[in-house]
Amino acid sequence: MTIDITTKKSHILVVDDEPDMCHICARALQSRGYEVTTVTNASLAPDLIVQGNYDLLLTDLKMPGVSGLDLALMALKRDPTAAVVMMTAFASYEYLHKAMQNGISDFLSKPFDLSQLMLAVSHALNRRLLIHDNVRLRALEALRIDSEILNSTLDYNLLVQYVLDLAVRWSTWPAAVLLIGEEQTPLTSVTFFDDQWQLSVRGMEFAHRALSGRVLLTSHGEMFTHAQHVIHTAMAIPMSWGGLQGVLMIGTYDTNPNIPTVTELMTLLSGQSVAALRNAEMYGEMSNLYRRQRQIEVMKDEFIAIASHELRTPLTMVLGYSDMLMRTIQGDNQTYIEEIRSNALRMREVIDHMSQLQKTSLDNDLQLTTIDISVVVHQVIAQINERFPSIKIRLFSDDVATHPFISDVQWLRVIIVQLLSNAATYAQRDIIDISMQHQYPAFAPVSLASDSQQWLTITVSDQGVGINMREQWNVFTSFVQVDDSLTRSHGGVGVGLALIYDMVRRLGGFVMMSSKIGVGSTFVVMIPGYQQESTGE
Repeated sequence: MTIDITTKKSHILVVDDEPDMCHICARALQSRGYEVTTVTNASLAPDLIVQGNYDLLLTDLKMPGVSGLDLALMALKRDPTAAVVMMTAFASYEYLHKAMQNGISDFLSKPFDLSQLMLAVSHALNRRLLIHDNVRLRALEALRIDSEILNSTLDYNLLVQYVLDLAVRWSTWPAAVLLIGEEQTPLTSVTFFDDQWQLSVRGMEFAHRALSGRVLLTSHGEMFTHAQHVIHTAMAIPMSWGGLQGVLMIGTYDTNPNIPTVTELMTLLSGQSVAALRNAEMYGEMSNLYRRQRQIEVMKDEFIAIASHELRTPLTMVLGYSDMLMRTIQGDNQTYIEEIRSNALRMREVIDHMSQLQKTSLDNDLQLTTIDISVVVHQVIAQINERFPSIKIRLFSDDVATHPFISDVQWLRVIIVQLLSNAATYAQRDIIDISMQHQYPAFAPVSLASDSQQWLTITVSDQGVGINMREQWNVFTSFVQVDDSLTRSHGGVGVGLALIYDMVRRLGGFVMMSSKIGVGSTFVVMIPGYQQESTGE
C-alpha cells in the first residue's frame, strides 16, 4: 500500500468547539471537493487522529480539554508530512512561537473570510505534497544504494539477515522477522533480526493471514514476545519469489507509530528484497540443477535403497544374534539380549514412522479426549531416554496439570516423540530442551469447528549440527534428509518431520523452525485445543 496525495481526495479534520464554525468550514471545503470530518468536542479528536488518515488538520487553538497545539503535535507525530492550519483569535507571541518551533506555520486569524480559508488550506496541502515528495526521493536514493548491496548478495543467509537489518533501520521499529516456506509448507523457516524476540500464536496467525490474503496488514496486539519488552503494533508484508513465499514482519513499542510512512518504506523494501531473493534463488537453482535433476530421477531407487538399508540391516542383526544365542547354552547372554532388543526397537520405529505417515495421509478422524499433558510428556521423555541413554532432556513448562487440553492424545504423543527423536538424532551435545506453554490469544482459530481459544505451544531446542537456510523449507517434505549420503550417519528415512508437519496442520496448528549451522535447531509447534462439546473432526 502506498500513499498518493496527488490523486486521492484530500481528507480534512475540522476541530472547533463552536458548532457554527465547524459547519461553515465543512460546507465551504466540501464545495471545493474535499472530504471533511468535523468534531466539536476536542477530547474526541485524539482518537480520530490516531484511527484516521487525515491529510490536513484544521483546528481552533484555544479549546476546553485539549488545545489545538496538542492536537497538531499528535497529528505530526503520527505523520510528519501532515498539514496543519491553526484558527485562533488569540494569536499571542508565546503560542505562535511554540507552534512554529514544532513545524506549524499556517494560521488563520478569526474572523476570516472563506477565500482566506481556501488559500490557507491549499497552501498547507501543497506544502505537504512537497514534503512528502522530498521524503520519498530521499528514501528512494537511500534504497537505491542499499539495493546495490541486496542485488549483489547471492548467499541466502547473508541476504535474509541484510533484509532484516534494513527493515529495522528503515522503519526504526526494533523487532523484525522473516518467515519463508513453500506453497505446501508455508512459513516454516523463521529468522529473527534479534534472537531474543519470538513469535506468539497470534503473531503466527497474523503472518499466515497476510500471506493468504496477499495484502499488507497492520494490527495492534502482542504479536512478538520478549522477556522484557512488549510490542504494541505489528506490520506484515507478504512476498513471493520463484517457488518460495514469505512474510516480513516488523513490530514497535510505540502505540501510535507513523503507519503511512513505514508502510510505504516497507513496501519499497519488500519489492527490492523479492528481486534480490529471486536472483539468489535462480543462482541456487542453476548451481544445483544437476543435483536436483538427479534426485528426481533416482527418487524411487533411493527410497528402495533407504528402506533396504534401514530395514534389512537391523533384521540381519536380529537373526545373527539369535543364531548365536541358540548355539550358546552356557554363559552370560546379557550382551546379546541387549543387542537384539536395541535393533528390534530400531526396526519397529522405522516401520512405525512409515505406517504413521501413511495413516495420517488417509485418515482425517480425530479421537478427542481430555489430555493430561504432564503425563504424556514424561512418558515420551522416558521412552526417548531409553533409546538415547546419553541424552539429557530438560523440561520447562507452565503448570500444565491445571490446563485441561482436549485433542487427539495419540497424535500429540507422536508429535512429541518425533520432535525429541529428531533432536536426539542430530544432537552434538547431550542436552535437549523442551518447553510446554499454554496461550490464550484473543482470536478463534478458523480451522476448528469450535471457538476454542486455548493453544499449546511445544518448543524443542537442540545444540546439534544445524540446517542450512536453503535446506530448511525442504525438511518437512517426505523422505528428505539434509545428509544426501546413503550411508546416513544419523540414520532415519526422512519422514519424521514430514509426519509432524502433516499432523499439526491437520490439527489446525502451526509449525516453524529456526536453525544455524554449528549452533543447533529449534522447532516450535502450536496446537489449538478443542472445546468439551466438540466431537467431530
